[in-house]
Amino acid sequence: MVKNSYSTIALASIILLLAACSGTKKSVDTIPSPSWVQNRPTSSIYYVGIGSAPKIGSPNDYQQAAKQNALADMASEISVKISSNSVISAFETQQNFYEDYSASIRAEAQKELEGYEMAEAWEDSQNYWVYYRLSKETYRKISDEKKAKAASLSLDYYDKALKSAENGDYRTCLLQVVRALETLKPYFAESVTASYQGREIFLGNELIQLLTETLNNLLLNGPSEVLARMGQPIPAGSLTYSVTNRIGIPQKGMPLRASYSEKPMLMNKSITGSDGKACFSVDRVSSSRNVEKIAVVLDFSAIVQEATTDFDLRKLLSRFQVPSVETSIRIDKPTFSVVTREMLFDKPAQKNVLAEAIKRKVTDEGFPIAEKTSDADFAITIEASTAKTGESGSYKQASLSALIYVTNAQGVEVYRRSLDPITGSHFDWEAAGLSTFDKAAKRLESSIVPEIIEVVVLGRSSY
Repeated sequence: MVKNSYSTIALASIILLLAACSGTKKSVDTIPSPSWVQNRPTSSIYYVGIGSAPKIGSPNDYQQAAKQNALADMASEISVKISSNSVISAFETQQNFYEDYSASIRAEAQKELEGYEMAEAWEDSQNYWVYYRLSKETYRKISDEKKAKAASLSLDYYDKALKSAENGDYRTCLLQVVRALETLKPYFAESVTASYQGREIFLGNELIQLLTETLNNLLLNGPSEVLARMGQPIPAGSLTYSVTNRIGIPQKGMPLRASYSEKPMLMNKSITGSDGKACFSVDRVSSSRNVEKIAVVLDFSAIVQEATTDFDLRKLLSRFQVPSVETSIRIDKPTFSVVTREMLFDKPAQKNVLAEAIKRKVTDEGFPIAEKTSDADFAITIEASTAKTGESGSYKQASLSALIYVTNAQGVEVYRRSLDPITGSHFDWEAAGLSTFDKAAKRLESSIVPEIIEVVVLGRSSY
């Protein structure tokens, strides 16, 4: 009886304990969240940032994530009105400019946040919440101090840029303007004023104006037309370009970039020397067209990349128009001469069948024939001879062997090929020998002459 009573009491105790534990867990989960979690607070004296993060990973991980979200939220509350005298306003005619840089502006605002404090934190079983605030007055003072420092540094770059332009050094001027703009980038949406030479200026507007004027005052000149020969290079001396300002002062150190309509150039970048000139070259003209184009531009992006690593600023400045020039490349096809020694059984053949076949095919391919080797860009020489190889009944069999080689205008051999023996047969020896010449002529037209053009004119590998 006593034993049963003890058992009953123990069981009741366990039930009460489980109930208590269950009640405790329920009370924790049902603790109401604070009002700032439920409804984002507003304040006339503080900027507010509310952030949360799921409780994944270590406490430090999700707490830092919640903090960053809160600061981003705070930065979005700090609205920046686009001033009519700002850099953004100066670019309002540029397509999609504000859309492209609004995200960058918000990122800059978050990066520049200082003086904020954590007001509260709260968590439940799944999420961590944090409440940050920043005094509007504190933010204004810090922001004004930073803007003043940025304006002072930017003004120094601006002054150096103006002096460089006055001295005719436009490259240095451009570098200094880019550095001045980089310094002002956090304030591209704002009006930044500065005192310069006794007057108040809107610094961002002045920088954009100076940049535009400097690029407009640069002149890029080059040949309007260059004659080229198919299969030959275009030497650097033929493709010389100069950069000056409008009063003719050569601009040293200006980067130029070229593009060739036929194919990519091996060396498409060059820098002007002390005479303001830079050269380009084309390794070989292979185009079958009559005209190609070379476009040369002032490579302002290279100057920008030297002055700043800021991606957004580089993107912005790529919108500026830069000096450019176009050169027409008029292409002539090279001339060929043909020399043959065609022997029919140790005697010169009455007709130069092979020579005529080569001339016909070369002409069909659009290349002129020169009467004299001295007037040709390439000389094709053929040495061919036939031999009696046997008889079968009344049939006579002959064989033709030939050596073909090509030399350029400098006398350098650029192609050599031996024909495999070509056989022919007939009732008499002369007809058998002539049949080998006819077969050889067909082979020259179908494969050998096209191969010569590919190798010696276009510079491609023999097939």
